[in-house]
Amino acid sequence: MFKYSVLFLFLAGLMNSSLAQQSVYSRIDVLAHSEPVPINDMLSGWDGSYQRGEAVYADARWAFGYRQSLNVDDTDVGQFQLQREHRYYYYLKFNKDTADYYRALELGNDLASDKALDLTIKQFEAPGISLGYNSPSFNFSGLAMEAGAELAIYQPGHFQFARIEGIAEAGDVTAASANISYRYDDDKLLDHQAEVDKGLGMSLSARLLLRYGQWQGLLDLKDMVNRFQWQNGAFTQGCINIGGGSQTQCETEGAASGISGQGEITETIPFTLTTRLTHAGLDLSLHGMRHDAYYRLGLEKGTQTSLGRLAFFLYYPRLIGASWQTKYFDLQLGTDTLKFSQTRNIQLNMGVNWHW
Repeated sequence: MFKYSVLFLFLAGLMNSSLAQQSVYSRIDVLAHSEPVPINDMLSGWDGSYQRGEAVYADARWAFGYRQSLNVDDTDVGQFQLQREHRYYYYLKFNKDTADYYRALELGNDLASDKALDLTIKQFEAPGISLGYNSPSFNFSGLAMEAGAELAIYQPGHFQFARIEGIAEAGDVTAASANISYRYDDDKLLDHQAEVDKGLGMSLSARLLLRYGQWQGLLDLKDMVNRFQWQNGAFTQGCINIGGGSQTQCETEGAASGISGQGEITETIPFTLTTRLTHAGLDLSLHGMRHDAYYRLGLEKGTQTSLGRLAFFLYYPRLIGASWQTKYFDLQLGTDTLKFSQTRNIQLNMGVNWHW
């Protein structure tokens, strides 16, 4: 990513002193959700409290950037943003039978009934650089509108993308049959050794902000168009069949069959839809978010104090927290429990913004 850093500094150097407002900022944004077990157990083993969940999601970014508004002949033409970031993305989607099976496998318990296995894995880690634009406000009969877009270029290193479909029959939990389609830089399932170069990715996001009187509405689409590609990514396609049974998904000679190799791999991730409806006079907001199978709804109430804006928020599924915002700093933290080893939902947003 050295060449991206050079480009970042070069473009920032093109900005001139005639700009109306300029700022340099740094941010950390983390959102993590684990439905079947606490986040800590997702990392160390499903031996804690359990419920029949269907999704695990995490998106974390650290970024620093340069932002400016631009005037041409005393006319506001919008705001530009140049940002360097590092992103960690992790998403698991599975049915409840798969969650039951993995729980039993972790504990070594027999299965009381057949379990249909269906698992999707999407995960990558990547540095990147992005260029964003936010338009000035346009007014139409009392309705003010702003629009924005951001294009991010990534150089993903570690990645795991997989689809597993099969059956685990009642009885011995190690008896299962499944078809596997797996793409990766480091094989976590079957120990296929491969040398994989870094890939190239892009993501386009857009937002629309509307104001009418005391009301404000926001529609934000992150990763609305995205693509990640590796020229020589590693892959495995095949079948695992242990224990036989009448519902095997494939015929194998031994425990597994298939092919492993390297070639061009192209992947995408789901977009994230975020909405917000705010009444400015009450400083009261309704929030909504959806990322494929994961969604949440929330309510936020804020108030201005001598130390800045203080707000409290509540989300479904379970998350409660508070935020503090000043001219230069902001901090937002939410969780579902003060015992962090047991948390299933956590949100952290913090940043510093120096402007002149």
